[in-house]
Amino acid sequence: MYDNVKRAAVKAVLAMNPVNVLYGTVEKAKPLEIRIHEKLKLTEEFLDVAEHLTRHERIISLDYQNPKKWPETAIGDAAKDTSSSEGYTDYNLKYAKMVFEDGLKKGDKVVLLRVQGGHRFLVYDRYKRGEEVWSYQ
Repeated sequence: MYDNVKRAAVKAVLAMNPVNVLYGTVEKAKPLEIRIHEKLKLTEEFLDVAEHLTRHERIISLDYQNPKKWPETAIGDAAKDTSSSEGYTDYNLKYAKMVFEDGLKKGDKVVLLRVQGGHRFLVYDRYKRGEEVWSYQ
């Protein structure tokens, strides 16, 4: 009877916290290796990667206006003006294929999700520390 109560209590605790959020750093891009802490490194057989962190394709539409002023509240860091080296004033492109090439690279800081009791981890997204948000290489 004691063991049944103990198992039920453990299941109740696990049910309250079904996902763990972890942070890691990409040590190798191919084959993928992510270090969680000094004693835990995950290799690609334990990892699932969100599509937006891989090379992938999307179909897009593009509407361009020149000149156009983007206020700081629309962009995030500073007001911007559009410009065109081709001299376009208005440009519209529908159903173009765009290939995103920016997959995970060595040194990327990533957020991982681990389902409780599971041995697989979802690489959910990249992240930056607050003071690094508006810094670019």
